[in-house]
Amino acid sequence: MKKGFFTLLAGVMMSAQMMAVTTQDVCGRFQGLLNIGGQTYQNKQVYLLPGTVDNTVTFVLPDFTFGSKGKLGNIVLPNIPMDAAGKLTLENSTLYLDSIQERANITVLNGLEDGGRVYNSIVTDNEAQVLLQIGAPSLPQPILVLFQGTATTGKNYVIENGGFEGAWTNNEPAGWHSFGTATGIMADFVLDNTYQFVASTDVRPSTSGSQSALLSSNMLMGVKANGNCTNGQINAGSMTADAPADNYNFSDPTNAGYNTPLQGRPDSLVFWAKYVPADKNPANEVNRARASVVLTTDARYQDPETANFGEARIAKAEINFAATAEMGWQRLAVPFLYNSEDMPAYILTTFTTNQVPGGGSSYSIGSSFNKVNVVDSVYLDDVELVYNKELSQFTKDGVGLEFLHRVATLESNYCDDCAKFAAVADGRSAQTFIAFDAAHKCIYIYVIADDYQQSGDYRLYRVEFADSQVTDLNPLNQAVEMTEADQLPSQKILRNGTLYIRRGDAIFDITGRKVR
Repeated sequence: MKKGFFTLLAGVMMSAQMMAVTTQDVCGRFQGLLNIGGQTYQNKQVYLLPGTVDNTVTFVLPDFTFGSKGKLGNIVLPNIPMDAAGKLTLENSTLYLDSIQERANITVLNGLEDGGRVYNSIVTDNEAQVLLQIGAPSLPQPILVLFQGTATTGKNYVIENGGFEGAWTNNEPAGWHSFGTATGIMADFVLDNTYQFVASTDVRPSTSGSQSALLSSNMLMGVKANGNCTNGQINAGSMTADAPADNYNFSDPTNAGYNTPLQGRPDSLVFWAKYVPADKNPANEVNRARASVVLTTDARYQDPETANFGEARIAKAEINFAATAEMGWQRLAVPFLYNSEDMPAYILTTFTTNQVPGGGSSYSIGSSFNKVNVVDSVYLDDVELVYNKELSQFTKDGVGLEFLHRVATLESNYCDDCAKFAAVADGRSAQTFIAFDAAHKCIYIYVIADDYQQSGDYRLYRVEFADSQVTDLNPLNQAVEMTEADQLPSQKILRNGTLYIRRGDAIFDITGRKVR
């Protein structure tokens, strides 16, 4: 080969003399430099996914493009053997590329010397170097593909401390703020209102945590003040409760400690709440607590939103909710409504004891000379962002396949070039990768969402053929317990732009929660 072929590709050179690693250690999303036939591309991403055989990984190079051939699709190499040092070895693997209707021969190389350096295909928990040789009949000669990158750690895809756990300082847990750290011209009047946001041991059912947050309303100089918490900062600018230009929660990229970075595009907000209005009357229409989560660009944003800040909003999940009849805990799920395809930079979360500033029921006990005001209370626990990662459709030549417990079967024998297979995920950010496992004569579909690097969660589906050999494969990834919705034959239905699943007489949302 031409000497110095990879010299433009700068990176940390890796060797096989490293600490022992497992496939669980190395799997994730990596970003770095990609060299294809001597041409270097920056900020390219690859995935290392768990293989379906012990001590193997699946390598994914999305949207592979080469010269005049253009975009050849995803390069997905399943079940690459990996030794204890992280060294990858795969010889003479074949992959049919539908875009050029040719079968490529792909080898994972090691020990290739170029420009005085030796290149190995080796991975660790934070670095990856993978060298491929790809040949196809229409290529004049095999091409070399070298990826060198690091794990995409340090990015955030969650609401920090959604369980309100740990020590509270000035009545604020890590990641959350209330009146005790408010700013604005009226801040001095509310800084002592730390009792409106306190830790509680009344936690939602089946939680693994030991604390929740309790929001309470209050009377200030005859004006009712809602309980309010945020992962941004409160601006107290007016004694008039309903003054959105003066009283608001805000996120400012320059406001260190009072903004929360977010890089993902979640599908929904899920949280637990126990709402106890002052009059304990769920039918009273003024008794509606509020939750609002807004994904924003890297510009300042405030909630309630005024005209000047609409351009910074990328998506919003908002709900005004009533108490249960028993004043108990309830799980609430709210979809994000997107108005932009931009990638979020920050997330602003707000919870208040009432949807209307200064709102809520008025109730007091005692005599006219000794009145005691009863407040609105909202307990909050386990606030989470949900990234959908299920397979919503998989087709063979345009005809959908039915899956039972993530497995579909075909009566024909295995093939990877006699039909066109296509996969669609149910998540806004989810990607699907189809792996043709010729050794076991089956097809795997990986569904990966934005938060994979942080959560390690994914979904794996399998298509079996009449001649499939799957007895020595590991069980399918089941990152969530089977719900009631998994047990019955399904029918997908679309209502007002939202996908639901009908099983029997019941209807479930895409998270498996029964809605009717």
